[in-house]
Amino acid sequence: MLFCKNVNMKILTFGGTGFVGSNFVRYALSKGHDVLVYARNMNDYTKTLQNAGANIIFSYDDHLKDVDCLVYFIGAMWTKDPKEFQYLQVKFPTEIGRKFFQVNSGKFVYISSIGVSENIDSKERPILEESPHGEGLKPNTLHGITKLEGEKSISKFPNYVILRFPIIYGPYSRILMWRIFMWLTSHGIGIKNDNMFSVVSTRNASKAIELACKYKSNDYFYITDKEPVNLTSLFSDAAKAINREIKSWLPFSVKLIEPFKSSHEMLKMAYDVLSRELVYSYKKAERELGYIPEDVRVETFKEMARYYKII
Repeated sequence: MLFCKNVNMKILTFGGTGFVGSNFVRYALSKGHDVLVYARNMNDYTKTLQNAGANIIFSYDDHLKDVDCLVYFIGAMWTKDPKEFQYLQVKFPTEIGRKFFQVNSGKFVYISSIGVSENIDSKERPILEESPHGEGLKPNTLHGITKLEGEKSISKFPNYVILRFPIIYGPYSRILMWRIFMWLTSHGIGIKNDNMFSVVSTRNASKAIELACKYKSNDYFYITDKEPVNLTSLFSDAAKAINREIKSWLPFSVKLIEPFKSSHEMLKMAYDVLSRELVYSYKKAERELGYIPEDVRVETFKEMARYYKII
C-alpha cells in the first residue's frame, strides 16, 4: 500500500468541465486542493467552476512544471469518427504526457473505462485486473479499443495511474440517459431487469482520483461502488431519494437492444454491460490505493434530482 494522506496538491485537469471532471473539480476544491482547469473558452460550465474556486486556464504549457498531479478526463463517446477517438483517447494524452514528464516528475492519472474489457471471455465474476496489463482484453467498440491503446501508451510513462470506471452516475451530467432515468422515476415509472452490473458514483470516482494523485507507484485499477446493481435496484434507490413510489414497472429484456447495438457505441456498450453482467472488483484499489467506496447512492440520486429540478 503506497499512498499518503492529508496532502494538499496542485492539480491540472484536462476535460475538467465535463461530467466526471466537473464533479472531481468540485470535490478536490472541497478538500483544499488548488485546481487548474484547462479549457478552450469561457462558457457557462467554466464560469461555474471558476465561481467554485477553480483556476481556468486557456494554455497549459507554462503550468505543466508547477503541478503535483495531471488528470486526463477527455474521452470520445458521442462521435462515430475513428480519427476523433484515436486523437482524444490516444494521441492527445500521449502528447500531453510527453510534455509533462519533460518538466515534471509528478503523477499522470489517465481516466479509462471498463470499455477495455467489455468483450471479456471469462465468465468469472467479479472481474479482476488482468496481468500483465492488457493481457486477454479484446474490446469491440472504438471507445474500448482506443481507451486500451491510450492505457498502453500512458503506461510507458515513469509515473502514472490508470483508473477504469464503469457506468458513472451523479449530478452535472448532460447525458440524456440520466435525465430520462430521473424523469421516469419522478413519474413513478421503473424499468425492471435483474442482470447485475457495476456502477460508480461521482463521489466515489472523485475519491479514487484524489487517492491516485497521491499514489507512490504505477498501476491500473477498476473503481466501483461497494455493491453491484441491476436496473430494478437503481430505480428503487432513485425513488427512495425523491420520496416517490414506483407504481409501474416495465419489464426489460436485453434482447430488445440487440438489433440496434451496431448503430451506436453507447448501445453496444449497454448491451455488453447487461448481457455479460459486467461486475468488477475494487479490491485491488482498496488494497493499494486505500480506496473504500462510500454508500452514497441514494444521496447522489437526490443531488441529481436537484440538478434536474425534480425536487
